[in-house]
Amino acid sequence: MGILMKFIFSILLFASVLFSSTLNNSILEIHATLMPKILLLENNIEKKIKNNVINITIAYEKTNYNEMKFFKQAINRKYPEGISGYEIKINVIEYANLKECSNETNAVYVFPSSKENIDNIVQKYKSCHTVTFAYDKNYLSNNVMLSISLDKKVKPIINLKAVKDSGISFRPILLSISKVYKNDK
Repeated sequence: MGILMKFIFSILLFASVLFSSTLNNSILEIHATLMPKILLLENNIEKKIKNNVINITIAYEKTNYNEMKFFKQAINRKYPEGISGYEIKINVIEYANLKECSNETNAVYVFPSSKENIDNIVQKYKSCHTVTFAYDKNYLSNNVMLSISLDKKVKPIINLKAVKDSGISFRPILLSISKVYKNDK
């Protein structure tokens, strides 16, 4: 019986790995559409943009390489000519290779990772006054500033404490259209 159970367990484990999808491409499409627009709602963004280029950094794990590529391509498809007269440049970095933030980065998009990696990237980019977005709204508890809520309506979800702590501010319209994250800790 032990060998049979191990065999059945192995088949179930193999099937779950084979047919599982780590991230949802539809959600990535929504994020790719909204993130650059939300970024433009930051007060003083015009002063932070250098050489007429919005710089977005995508932080990811090796396991999310394909999703990162999809997300990067989705932004490029949505904004082939840039947005509001600004070119969009996308940089990618694996969490393992993260050293320091770049003052030229206007936004960092956080793919799922360990709590330690999320905390590390948020802390580094906070010092550069960079807007942080997350694929998973649960990372708002790690002081990521923004994500997208996909409940009954698609709308931004904002961590006001993280925004305030970063020294960044947004135009009032963002707050009026967003769901406010409440940390229940």
